[in-house]
Amino acid sequence: MVRVLVVEDDPDTLAAVATALRDEFAVWVARNAEQALEVASELAFNADAVVLDLDLGPGMRGDHFAAEYRRRAGRQTPIIVVSGVPRIYDMARAIRAAATFPKPFDADELARTIRILTGGSRESPTG
Repeated sequence: MVRVLVVEDDPDTLAAVATALRDEFAVWVARNAEQALEVASELAFNADAVVLDLDLGPGMRGDHFAAEYRRRAGRQTPIIVVSGVPRIYDMARAIRAAATFPKPFDADELARTIRILTGGSRESPTG
């Protein structure tokens, strides 16, 4: 199953994203960048995709988390930005985000994007 790490400081948005994705993906959540690094460590920095808000309140910003995640993962995990930041597209481009969704987001489109970026499944092809 595709593993998705969701990093969002707003509890309502975090719940909405997690609920929208849980039927199809294995979802881990974090409310700030520091907690997200702890969760990512538990996952051995091996999530298939990261859904990330750029404005995470006090502490590390989303763009800094993205850089640190990629450094520790040692690979280019797709980062999908879901944010209400006014300069969302410029900031997402700066962190090489695979996709960008302004808030409010379309849950079906987010799930579809994750499927496309991850190939839809972690299971190995047989044969």
